[in-house]
Amino acid sequence: MGTLPAELTSFIGRQRELVEIRRLLSAGRLVTLTGAGGVGKTRLAVRIADQVAHTFPDDVWLIELGDLHDPALLAQTVGAEFGIRDADEDPPGRLAEYLRDKSPLLVLDNCEHLAEACARLARDLLARAPDLRILATSRHVLGIEGERVYSVAPLAVPEVHDLADAIGLDAVTLFTERATAVSSGFALDSTNWSTVVEVCRRLDGLPLAIELAAVWLRTLAIDELLDRLDGTFQLLSPNPVAPQRQKSLMGTIDWSYLLCTPRQRVLWTRLVVFSGGLHLAAAEEVCSGDGIETGEVLGLMAGLVDKSIVQTSANRAPTRFRLLQTIREYGRQKLAEAGGERALRDRHSEYFHRLAGRAQSGWDTGADQVEVYATVLRDHANLRTALEHDLGAPERFAAGLDLVVSLHFFWLHCGHLTEGRLWLARALGVNPRPSRDRARALWISAYAACLMGEPRAALPLIREAEEWGRRTGDQVVLSYTEMLTAACRFLEGDFATATALFREANVRFAAIPGYTSIKVLSLGTVAQSEAWGGDPATAVTVANEGLAACDSTGELRARTHLLYARSLAQWMLGDNEAAEVGLLRGLRTARLFNDILGASLSVELLSWVAAATGRTELAAERLGVANRVWPLVGGKAMLGLCRMIDEHATCEREVREVLGDARFRTAFKRGVEASTGFEAALAHLLGENVAPPAPVAPSRDTSEPELTSREFEVAELVAEGLTNKEIAQRLVISRRTVESHVDHILGKLGFSSRSRIPAWLAQRRGG
Repeated sequence: MGTLPAELTSFIGRQRELVEIRRLLSAGRLVTLTGAGGVGKTRLAVRIADQVAHTFPDDVWLIELGDLHDPALLAQTVGAEFGIRDADEDPPGRLAEYLRDKSPLLVLDNCEHLAEACARLARDLLARAPDLRILATSRHVLGIEGERVYSVAPLAVPEVHDLADAIGLDAVTLFTERATAVSSGFALDSTNWSTVVEVCRRLDGLPLAIELAAVWLRTLAIDELLDRLDGTFQLLSPNPVAPQRQKSLMGTIDWSYLLCTPRQRVLWTRLVVFSGGLHLAAAEEVCSGDGIETGEVLGLMAGLVDKSIVQTSANRAPTRFRLLQTIREYGRQKLAEAGGERALRDRHSEYFHRLAGRAQSGWDTGADQVEVYATVLRDHANLRTALEHDLGAPERFAAGLDLVVSLHFFWLHCGHLTEGRLWLARALGVNPRPSRDRARALWISAYAACLMGEPRAALPLIREAEEWGRRTGDQVVLSYTEMLTAACRFLEGDFATATALFREANVRFAAIPGYTSIKVLSLGTVAQSEAWGGDPATAVTVANEGLAACDSTGELRARTHLLYARSLAQWMLGDNEAAEVGLLRGLRTARLFNDILGASLSVELLSWVAAATGRTELAAERLGVANRVWPLVGGKAMLGLCRMIDEHATCEREVREVLGDARFRTAFKRGVEASTGFEAALAHLLGENVAPPAPVAPSRDTSEPELTSREFEVAELVAEGLTNKEIAQRLVISRRTVESHVDHILGKLGFSSRSRIPAWLAQRRGG
């Protein structure tokens, strides 16, 4: 699928550079585009990646590093683009293993401030992933063996003698296109071409400087622009020995700064505390005050957008704003000169504390978990910046601990486990005194260790948190420590003890006033332990209780694990049809917020279900998918749970015996090759983006799953285009019953969408 952004403005020229860089990329595995800020390295890299994307079977991936400050998070940041859940103590190794037999192009953008870390990561990945290629942008080389360097020059502005020659210059074309976008009355003609050429020359052909200057034609004539450009550069070049290109760019940004109103300048400098962009509400809260009213922020922001100082994604809702890296660096210098940066960063941190607090509350109530996940993911870079600020100042250490604890759901359940452990360790290290937040951080760290299959690492953390909970009588902390103690016993294979402790923890959670997500999730732990402990019938009952709670609250995170627990028990009881329906439904839920562990468990069990129903080729194929998805979880294979490891081995052995080695390898490889990433693996299992099978004549001997009479009746109404509500009214049954029938139909037929049901019915009828 890749991650290249859509270009918001046209790409101008650079044909020779495009050819030469493509040649370097075909000959070498690491190409670094170097050059001054504003020369266009990023746009060139993105255009190159787009042109060569078809030659990379595993797509092209853009990793923007401008807002990443901690080199320790580099591998996790790159891995996250591939859907790798960073639940591993060796993120670079996990990433290298994931890429080992893939053929992607990785575009690392803005490497200069992380040059050493980028060089190490590139060296490791290239050594261990032979078909990987990397295209990097940096203001200086990475300096590793095999690196091919291409120095990106400004757009050429040679002497020209007439309009026709001027039209042929990329710099002039860029200026003209951007100028006409802001001034409908501007056109390049015989009266102004030489002035335009001279403007581009004065700006040394730097694309960013040209684009910024073109905006001024909204208020200035082209001759006035040239006159003021000369005078401004003489006044604003603070370093007379600086390279001319640097003078040109800084002079242009300086002038843009002077052309802003005083309040626009203040807003510009305040916006630099944000990382990875921001929404208007954030700017209004963080940047207002001391001369700027909250109601003024929108108008001031619009003015900065008009001057190309602030970039916007207005095609998305809500609108998100960001500063280009060079513009941001300039604003940071101005903020440092003006003073007050510490107080502004405090306000930034406090804003994201409030966001995290609302997110935690929204997650716990269950109804808004998908939106909560999306909200936190959008501001992941800002939350990192807030944590760095808090954990770097002694007077804010406690605030940092509070923030990392508030985000525990994001670290534990949404694919950022290793990063969460890093922040937790840092926060615990600077907050050694006993407190409720420290106790919470301890149990969260223990939870993370359990999710990596490391009960021994979890136990001392649990003991310290439990001691605090008993001393203070904190029932929430004690509920978690009991649940996690049970989890340790579960992972060690002591299911009897684990089940008893899980049930005690569930009683503790139930006694806590109000609804929280963990109350339902804890039922899933009981159900899984009952199933593995030898009582699948009870497991089904417990799981159904939890699923009913999910239906009434909108809870999603627990739903995946409850569906898995029930399906595990149903498989043990021989009810494989119901198990498969539940597992496919769980996969659709897991993908909503990157729940890779939940998805991996479901994929594994789907393999066993297929084997149990005699669909051995499908079982082998699903084992191939599982082979790709499990490494994304990290930690010990299959959580180190011996029973699961044994069942996996049994399934593989029995399927291989039925198919023979050759057929098994073919089917297994089919699953592996379809699973180029987390999303691709789930899409394959759910039958998405797969051509429908060729029509076949109906037969009583077909192996196609048979629908019940009621399911067939529902399928007919779906094919007529009726909604679930309309079907419920037609058949005089509840809407929830219709939804259940539709889920069963989709599961039996292996479809992910009801839109495929009409074609299946027509095919069945032979029409």
